[in-house]
Amino acid sequence: MVLKILLIVSIILQLFAAGIAIRQVRRTKYNSSWILLSIALTLMTFQRLVDFLQIILSGRFEISPLVGVWIGIVTSLCFAAGIYLVDKVLNYIDHIEKRRRSYEKRILNAIIRTEERERQRYSREIHDGLGPLISSIKLSVSALDKITADPRQRALIDNTNLVIEEAVRCLREISNNMNPHVLTNFGLLRAVTNFVNKLAPFSKVKFDLTSNLKETRFDANAEAVFYRVICELINNALKHAEATRIDLDITATGDEIAVTFTDDGKGFNPTETIDGPGGGMGLSNIRSRISSIKGEIEFDSRPGNGTAIRIRANTKQM
Repeated sequence: MVLKILLIVSIILQLFAAGIAIRQVRRTKYNSSWILLSIALTLMTFQRLVDFLQIILSGRFEISPLVGVWIGIVTSLCFAAGIYLVDKVLNYIDHIEKRRRSYEKRILNAIIRTEERERQRYSREIHDGLGPLISSIKLSVSALDKITADPRQRALIDNTNLVIEEAVRCLREISNNMNPHVLTNFGLLRAVTNFVNKLAPFSKVKFDLTSNLKETRFDANAEAVFYRVICELINNALKHAEATRIDLDITATGDEIAVTFTDDGKGFNPTETIDGPGGGMGLSNIRSRISSIKGEIEFDSRPGNGTAIRIRANTKQM
């Protein structure tokens, strides 16, 4: 009795599986591997049905043992061929996925390179276009200062000079942020040091920067990516983390650059902040930038326990 019940359950399950498989043949665009697997499941259902009839109608229903053998052989062949073809399909999907990731990295790399070129172009236009105009205005105001004796007019001219000097300072700062001349001329370490030294006097955060780079130069694109990422991490720590200390270590080993960034701020949940629906774009952009140079980035942070971020990239593998 138990055997009969188990056979009935087996037949129902096989029919269910075979029905689903046959129904999906059209969705798989009649893929040969799926057709073979559907045939195998159907044959297995037929085999269970034959077994059930032989038990129920014992003595009245006889079937040649060769039939069961042939059903088993065909089923095995269908399964073997189907699994082989499925393996080929999966390998092809993996190949396509690798190519897709490669294309994405190339596109992202091209976007970042284009962004850097545009930054450089705008920086030159600001420096070479607006810079001389403001300098001419300053010279004209200085000439007026020499020929004006009225105290009220001189006060106005002095105030105008202050405004012009502030405008020059702002333009210089904007131009430098868009295309850091220190990075272009002296490399990553000098540029990061210069950025930190500018922030330190106006911030209560204690900075500790260590590095063995010295005057070592790397691929210009890699230096630009690392500089933008480090600046973004520092700005995030100052604006959002409420940190009182930032430790930054930049190490070069052969062609590999490794950066370790830590702060004692309030921390965050990497899964929610980076990948969550309410997450910001800053850390995602950082990860995309590092991915564009085939680098690796690791976020280690928990709410209330600060943040540690480790970045590594080989400039020869870009």
